[in-house]
Amino acid sequence: MKVCSVVVCYRPDIGALFELCRILLRDGSGVILVDNTEMPYLDAHAVPEGCELITLAFNSGIAHAQNMGIESALRAGSDVIAFFDQDSTIRPGVLSTLVAALDPVAPEVVSPLYYDADSDAELPSLRLNRCGLVRAIHRDGSAPAYPVDVVISSGTVATKRVFEIAGKLDESLFIDYVDTEWCLRCRSRNVPIRVVPAASMRHRIGSKSIDLGFATVMVHSPVRCYYQIRNCIHLFRMRHVPRLFALRETLATCFSRALLLLFVSDRRRYGRAYWYALRDGIKGVTGGAHRTTASLIQ
Repeated sequence: MKVCSVVVCYRPDIGALFELCRILLRDGSGVILVDNTEMPYLDAHAVPEGCELITLAFNSGIAHAQNMGIESALRAGSDVIAFFDQDSTIRPGVLSTLVAALDPVAPEVVSPLYYDADSDAELPSLRLNRCGLVRAIHRDGSAPAYPVDVVISSGTVATKRVFEIAGKLDESLFIDYVDTEWCLRCRSRNVPIRVVPAASMRHRIGSKSIDLGFATVMVHSPVRCYYQIRNCIHLFRMRHVPRLFALRETLATCFSRALLLLFVSDRRRYGRAYWYALRDGIKGVTGGAHRTTASLIQ
């Protein structure tokens, strides 16, 4: 069984990235690095031996970069494909544990149990009922694998059959909600997703988080806030996304981004990002932000 890990890079910390590569290689995985930086950032001669480097020379969005990695992995005959963020921190054996939980000839997706990199609190995965109402799933680390519907992409491992049935990532979303939309597409096509608690990893969402007691606000740049708001509106247009789920995400995202305005200094720039996000989401604008819009919210 051939395993390949896809890591999308955007101005990465070279030391941390190469350490991740070495752990994945020791776990028996090939590694495909997709350099999504505007100018080539990684040197093919410097990457660890056993890694393939794809240089795009522009920011094509996470979905397109992941799809490039998927296509390369499939051409190389991979049976299983894993996804990791450039700053993912895993222990040796985590990937092997996830791969061992898969039937390589069946359409299956598995994911580790996530912990917040700052607070060390368990991050829940999501389970939807028939109507699309969401329940956060928390499980102790000693529990057996359990089914979920939405997981974080970093650490996700899928068999080749999954991409034949559910397809690759939606490039129209560019960055945010890419993993959520793909998971819900898998759900709509009866592709099971399971969390394997025996494999765990730490994950950081945003540059930092602010705990308000009644809510936790993730701090992101204005550009990321633009995609978060715009793309949750796009969820309403997708037949495989339950309307109640899209409504929940839109309300939660807008509420969280409104709270963020209390803690940032450049409220004007954030406000512009929110306005363009709402406008473009309603108009159906997809892909990367238009140059004019991007220049106003950078």
